Amino acid sequence: MNQGTEPRKSSTPRILIFGLVAVIVVLGLGLIAIVIAQAVSPTGTEQVERVDALANSNNDCVVCHRNTTPGIVDQYGHSTMAGAGVKCQDCHEVAADYPDAVEHHGTYVIGSPTTAMCETCHQQEVAQYYQSRHSLPAYVAVAGSTELSSDHLAMYEAIPEGSFAPDKSRNAIAAMEGPDMTPFTCESCHDIGAPAADGSVGQCQKCHLRHEFSLEQARKPETCNACHIGPDH
Repeated sequence: MNQGTEPRKSSTPRILIFGLVAVIVVLGLGLIAIVIAQAVSPTGTEQVERVDALANSNNDCVVCHRNTTPGIVDQYGHSTMAGAGVKCQDCHEVAADYPDAVEHHGTYVIGSPTTAMCETCHQQEVAQYYQSRHSLPAYVAVAGSTELSSDHLAMYEAIPEGSFAPDKSRNAIAAMEGPDMTPFTCESCHDIGAPAADGSVGQCQKCHLRHEFSLEQARKPETCNACHIGPDH
């Protein structure tokens, strides 16, 4: 090598830098394209056009409640249940001697349908629920088992989750809260498993919020977080 000739510098670092920049640019453009495609093309359930199944309904309940509780009619009209042809009467209308029935414009209804009503169509789901910790075990944790009927006690003892309270007693936290506080604290969530006047157990509406009864809504973390919040839950 001549003394007057400078050594050639390696171009490898420069190539690596250019390559890295090119990769970043390509990835960035790809991400932008995905975002734009999602914005203009309805692919998720939330972008699907909502269809009002009750738009042309002449059902007595719908006609009246369009004026008295339009929000409820709108919610239910866009529900899967309304789309399947389930009428208001199918869930609310009962016989005159049904527990908690009230007279309502010439018929008898219950304001909050019980699990027995849901079971008419959802037999498998209710059977699964009855074996879950959200049924009687949730209620017993606050109220204990002393007030359970013999049928409900047998149901509770058959639930695998019942082993969490083998002595069938109230949870210590509920006892510490006391009767003045439990209606506003423990019971607001644990009554999901309370026995109903008609002999059924639980409140499906605690998770399957009315009147859309959306599976997507029931599975959202925010729905669970209404009760499952804090270090002890």
